[in-house]
This record gives sequence, C-alpha cells and structure tokens, in this order.
Amino acid sequence: MAFIKKSILILLFVSLLSFLFISCFNEKQSILFDSEWIMQNVDEKGQSYVHHLFLNPDYQAVFKVYYKDATIAVVWTGKYKLTSKKLIFNFDKCTRFENDKPVGQYDSTRIIKYFSGDYFYSVGLVGEENKEYHMDLIRPKDYFYNQNIDFFGNPMEEFTLVEK
Repeated sequence: MAFIKKSILILLFVSLLSFLFISCFNEKQSILFDSEWIMQNVDEKGQSYVHHLFLNPDYQAVFKVYYKDATIAVVWTGKYKLTSKKLIFNFDKCTRFENDKPVGQYDSTRIIKYFSGDYFYSVGLVGEENKEYHMDLIRPKDYFYNQNIDFFGNPMEEFTLVEK
C-alpha cells in the first residue's frame, strides 16, 4: 500500500513539474505577439521585393508579398498560433490587390495554403549600435518538397521587426 501512495505522489510531482515547465512560455509577452515584420529579397533579375508579415493581437495574420515599386500585391489572410518554438499559420484566403484594391481571389489550394503550416522561428537582436530584432522562419522538411523557399522560389531570408 505504501508503494502505491509513493508512486502516486511521484507521478503527481512529475506532472506538476512538467506543467510548470510547459507553461513558462507566455505568448503575449513574446516579441512576436502583435508585431510587424519585413523581409526584403532580390529576385534573379535583380529586382527588390518584400514579404510583409503582420501578427495581430486577435491572432489574425496577414502575409503580403509585393515588388517595391509595383502596384500589385498578393495577400494571404488567416490565423496564427504562437508557441515557444513555432509559428503556426492557417491561411484561408489569398487575394490579389492592384492599387490597394482587391481584384481577384486565388482558388488554388496550393497558393492559398502556400505559407500555411508550422514554421520554427529564431529571433535575436542584431547590430552593435542600432540593435534591431531579426527573425528566421524555417519551414519544416515536410512542406513544399523539403525546401524553405518563399513565394517566388527563393530562399527565405531574415525578417526585421518594424518598430511601432
């Protein structure tokens, strides 16, 4: 009987410790919660384009891709979930905009879900004097043929936090 009581106490203690370690991450205190990020890249023709990511406090995510001097943008909208290791996106709409007005929806599941899924993230301060937050979003190997590529087929670069 004493063995059973000890076993139950040990199990409760281990469960309590596990709960404490798991619950240490507070998403609302994370630098990612309610934030705006920009990734700039250059395509194979040398033209500059931007990925603009908005993580709103109501767990709505907006991922906007556009060329710097163009009037056309492709915008994904949906939800996000934040954990201590991953950003999980579930985009359900993808819209094409011209001059900030919607002109069409993408119906292809592949395009709508292109940025959906799990991303491991790494965030850190970069720079000696003007420190700014940089973030790597790394797509796991089970999405899009084991490549961490952006919408244009180029490697995902670092995002920079837009200060509010």
